Amino acid sequence: MTTQDLTLMSALLQKMDWSENRQKILSQNIANADTPGYRAQDIEPLDFKALLSGSASKLSLAAAGSGIETTNPMHISGSGATPASAGGDGTAQRHPYEVSPAGNAVILEEQLVKMNANYSDHSFASNLYIRNMSMLKAALKSS
Repeated sequence: MTTQDLTLMSALLQKMDWSENRQKILSQNIANADTPGYRAQDIEPLDFKALLSGSASKLSLAAAGSGIETTNPMHISGSGATPASAGGDGTAQRHPYEVSPAGNAVILEEQLVKMNANYSDHSFASNLYIRNMSMLKAALKSS
């Protein structure tokens, strides 16, 4: 059994790969900020629910949410209704409000905010991966 067989470790590796690919695209957007006719690009958000449902884990997502009572339908539930799915998560590329006379629609401030969020997500995933690896190593040493 390798660490790739563990659902959490596999998900963290995929999240880090996704973050690296997004970083490349965001940096291309910034590099082309003065290119005539260039439109900012982004990649589809990583869907953890689909990632976990396709795993070999015996824990189902529906069972994880069962038995939880909510007072508001916007709270966590096993049905998949989330505030992000109800009102949008804000990650979709908006229609640019600034377009240069040359037709360029890259908003540098927006791209920098996205890069910062991407950096935070990647740092969180890599730190979580490192902590889980050290936990597994400690468990192996004690047995």
